[in-house]
Amino acid sequence: MTDHAIGSESREIQTLYRPQVEQLGMELHHRSGGLEGHVDGDICRGRFQANPVGPYCLVIWHDITFLREMDFSEYAMTDYACMTLDESPASNPVFYGVQPCTMQEGNMVSLVQQAGSVTNRIPAGSRSRTRSICILPDYFMELENQWPGQVKGLFDAFRQPWPSDIALAALTAISKLFPGRPGQTEFLIKAHIDLLMAMLAQVSSAPEQSHESSHDHDLVQQVKTHIQSHLGGDLSIDQIAQSLYVGRTRLCLAFRRQTGTSLARYIREQRMDQARLLLSSTTEDIARIGRRVGYTRPSSFSAAFTRETGVAPNTWREQSNRVR
Repeated sequence: MTDHAIGSESREIQTLYRPQVEQLGMELHHRSGGLEGHVDGDICRGRFQANPVGPYCLVIWHDITFLREMDFSEYAMTDYACMTLDESPASNPVFYGVQPCTMQEGNMVSLVQQAGSVTNRIPAGSRSRTRSICILPDYFMELENQWPGQVKGLFDAFRQPWPSDIALAALTAISKLFPGRPGQTEFLIKAHIDLLMAMLAQVSSAPEQSHESSHDHDLVQQVKTHIQSHLGGDLSIDQIAQSLYVGRTRLCLAFRRQTGTSLARYIREQRMDQARLLLSSTTEDIARIGRRVGYTRPSSFSAAFTRETGVAPNTWREQSNRVR
């Protein structure tokens, strides 16, 4: 990976490691396609490496000894899936925040880290040595777009025990990942991750998960009802997820599985359907109609309507009046 690619990484990727290394007083430098930092101060001593693997994955390796007790905070902009190989001394407590984690094979765990901040109290003398693969929701969304229905439940699978052969394969793969090691290019590391996800998809998309389909159906019906009741308000995906007490990724994947279209696309279609109805059946001002379907600026409404229908709102109204 080039320096340019690292510098242009997403904020979602950056928040998975930059706030943490700043707390440790560590400076990061480009090395071997990734980032590396060393620290030897009064707070801690040790080494840290991070390799962004494509736009949606991050491999992290660190070996840090804490010289004094501290509150260590982590922050994520969005939920993400993670598998971690913990090679810390057996006498150390394991820190995974408040997120439930699933023991897989050996000393490897998987979990879904929820968005937001998590703070752990770390005692003096603790040594933390781990290798982690962090995978953002967009990775799973991209797979779902490419292979609809074939990667069902893959994100949520990180909350469940895996079959022994898959867990062993994941343990073997992650134990070989050492960011910065010669020959471990971004391409090869991502190939390991993609292969593991393909194996896991065979299990997570099994037909016996019919109960999940039922839950998805109920969730999508709630989403549709919510959208119809709030066409003129905030219909961002994050807001809908928060209103329905569900994760953004789960919401988007469930909606696509049940409807065959994206949630964002469905929202646009519903807003434009309502706009067409109001334009053809009322004499309301176009700007007011735009506000009623969620566009505070008339120019934004006009541009969105034109993209969707091929004609401007006033032209649509004139044409619909002529055919009546």
